[in-house]
Amino acid sequence: MSFQVVYIETTRDDLIVLNPRWLCGEVLGKLLNGRGNLPYDGRISVTHLNDLFPDMDVTDAALLLTALELCSVVTAGSAYQLSCYNSLPVPSEDRKWNSYPRVGGVALVADATARLRFIFPRMQHTIWNSTFLERLSEWSGGISFRRSSDSSSENVITIQINTEDNEDLIHVIGCGHDPHTLLHLQQVATAIVLRAVDTCCPGVYLQLRALSPRDIRDGVRSLPRTYSTRDVAVAQMEEKDEIQIDDEEAKESLKDVLAYGDEELYTTLRPGVDLHVSELPMYIRCRLAALLDPPHPHGRDWLLLAFGLGLGDAIPQVDSPDVAAVSRTVCLLALWSRNHDATIRRLLDVVRRTLERPDVEELLLQLVPLCLSSTTDHEQSACPSPGPDSSFQLGGSTGNLSHRNSRKSSTTSC
Repeated sequence: MSFQVVYIETTRDDLIVLNPRWLCGEVLGKLLNGRGNLPYDGRISVTHLNDLFPDMDVTDAALLLTALELCSVVTAGSAYQLSCYNSLPVPSEDRKWNSYPRVGGVALVADATARLRFIFPRMQHTIWNSTFLERLSEWSGGISFRRSSDSSSENVITIQINTEDNEDLIHVIGCGHDPHTLLHLQQVATAIVLRAVDTCCPGVYLQLRALSPRDIRDGVRSLPRTYSTRDVAVAQMEEKDEIQIDDEEAKESLKDVLAYGDEELYTTLRPGVDLHVSELPMYIRCRLAALLDPPHPHGRDWLLLAFGLGLGDAIPQVDSPDVAAVSRTVCLLALWSRNHDATIRRLLDVVRRTLERPDVEELLLQLVPLCLSSTTDHEQSACPSPGPDSSFQLGGSTGNLSHRNSRKSSTTSC
């Protein structure tokens, strides 16, 4: 005899649904078909939950929907937010960025066609459930917030999803008075987005592009334009202090683009091209391996890279069958990263002068990180952290309860 159960891992209690058909039909089915009876701002009450699920206890219904990251608790026991049902337009006050002395931000773009708009409510859910953030304002495809520990309410971060040329871009825009707070909140917001995308779409790589502060402040364009990582990397390689979107536009200071116009804050940022090669994401290393592992007709492959990096003596080790089954290029970079001066700038120089591979150089320029703050503190409290390893089961149309240890989220045949 076999049956299926659904394990749902949460930050507090793990849930086990004993009847997947009940979950899909009685819960998700009713929720997805309940649009006509739900408020357009996505804010629902206990009454809405009772109407949707008359055979379920309200507490159980809220717990299950929260575990599925469909419902966020606004006020425990009385108000909940269904972000996927929010159809409100962008509030006019959230476009008045020119009233703030400091503006900036980044855009996150997928490396391939990815419908990020469909998972945006998951990001809104994470923000709603963060104790680190407060004063939330949400609309269809957007949310703004402040940090709860701020004595001032004048530093606001807005996250919104936009589609341009069939490409989904997630904009993280900061506006306020304190550049240090804004950059920190921008990093927190970016981490939330990356974590949500990695959970929903493992393997999708998001690249950061810097937004034009001038476009944000002017508000003439519906969407602020972006500086590609290549634009920023070239400026950093040439040690320029300014950057421009095109030849007809006035230049903008990198200090404005990356550090909200603050000189002190800008000096704490490490340029992306000067980061240690060990800080290159594995995604970029794999992309390099795809170009350099295959034999090149003129020998400009991983072998020449080894000589350029001063690792000629390590070729027999790297060319062993065990390493070859993984990636010779990745192994070379791992060996070279033992050197303190193994920076992305030096790697670019070797690729340009020794390998003479414009395609490899272009890939690095396009994917190199923008910069890294030397004081970056990835605020763990920005997102809920896992709680006790306990479990809470729901099953059947009335929600039978029992307990079981589990740390997985999956559908399992038993």
